[in-house]
Amino acid sequence: MSRIIKFNFLFYLMIIFSTICLYFGDFNFIHNLIPIIISYNILIDLVFKKLINFFISSSIYQIILSTIFRLFFSILFVFAFILYGVSNEVLFTINFLVVYLLFIIFEITILLLNLHHTK
Repeated sequence: MSRIIKFNFLFYLMIIFSTICLYFGDFNFIHNLIPIIISYNILIDLVFKKLINFFISSSIYQIILSTIFRLFFSILFVFAFILYGVSNEVLFTINFLVVYLLFIIFEITILLLNLHHTK
């Protein structure tokens, strides 16, 4: 496996393990739907990584476009759950944004690692 795939796998395991610890720790700042939020973000991250790798030349425009689509689908996800009638909408939204930002920061780190290896 390449170094980046190992880094992705390690990140996913870290997120899942920390979610399990926080979820069963009975904290007030963790929404009870946090496993669904984490699963959705992992799934959408894998889908967009596969879409970027599907194209022969993954230019910066494709990466920016995938980030915009990821933001769009994430907003739809949050609105769908709020319209569905999730309890404590503010806590759900804050938890989703924290997880979303973790994934975006991780993606930027991966992009910087790729940029560093190309030089």
